[in-house]
Amino acid sequence: MAKVTDLSAIQQAISDIIDEKCPDLVSYIGRDAAIFCVLAVYQNNDICCGYGQDFFTLVPFQTKTLPSKVSVISFVNGVSVIVDSHSSRYQDRFPMCGYESLEDDITQIAISIQAAIDRINF
Repeated sequence: MAKVTDLSAIQQAISDIIDEKCPDLVSYIGRDAAIFCVLAVYQNNDICCGYGQDFFTLVPFQTKTLPSKVSVISFVNGVSVIVDSHSSRYQDRFPMCGYESLEDDITQIAISIQAAIDRINF
């Protein structure tokens, strides 16, 4: 299998797993923005050595439970996440996207983002 270019198929695959595999990103920036974030990482993982995205959260001013800004910077084998002024990085030895299984690639991206967020939260 090669890289999937049908955006509807990619969005559907992300929609199927995003709530379970990356719940903090969904709660911070909303489901639609989280789907777009993962989609952009998937689309750019083989053509960029660094791809950054900045999102304002659902509540634009910091509260006790939600940050005000989230940034996701992806690279071939991992991601860095900045939540307000706190940052973390999750990296593996292998590329996040092997472009052999859409579901596996999307799952790896979502898990990587959630792992970086988990490191910030703890």
